[in-house]
Amino acid sequence: LAGRIKANFRELEGTLMTIIAQSTYLHREITVELAQKITEKIVGEEQNEITIEKIVDTVCEYFNITKDTLLSRSRKRQTVQARQIAMFMCRSLISNCSLSTIGSELGGKDHATVLHACTTVSDLRDTDKTFRQYVSDIEKMLVPVDR
Repeated sequence: LAGRIKANFRELEGTLMTIIAQSTYLHREITVELAQKITEKIVGEEQNEITIEKIVDTVCEYFNITKDTLLSRSRKRQTVQARQIAMFMCRSLISNCSLSTIGSELGGKDHATVLHACTTVSDLRDTDKTFRQYVSDIEKMLVPVDR
């Protein structure tokens, strides 16, 4: 368990309690297989969580740019569009994230810039076939099929 659950002690303790509860509920002995099955579910859920950092990394990978470039003050079209897509994805895929938080994480922008980026991406997605493909591809990279 300790090798698979690395976040903190509470998570390790919670996983152990889940294993004990499952073995009691199923009237089965605690085995390595049972422990692996339960930890895979827990670790798998963590890996599927979408964060600003995960979105930034995915957008950078897609456009083949560095994180420093994305977060810079560059006004090159490709960089600006990548940054705007990242802001749009944060807004649409992370439910409890404010515009201010998104802006500060993506190069120290303010909430109005993030709102403008979301509007711009939405408009371009509706009118530009290539841009729509960018957004669709990145969304597929971020959102697992089983969701």
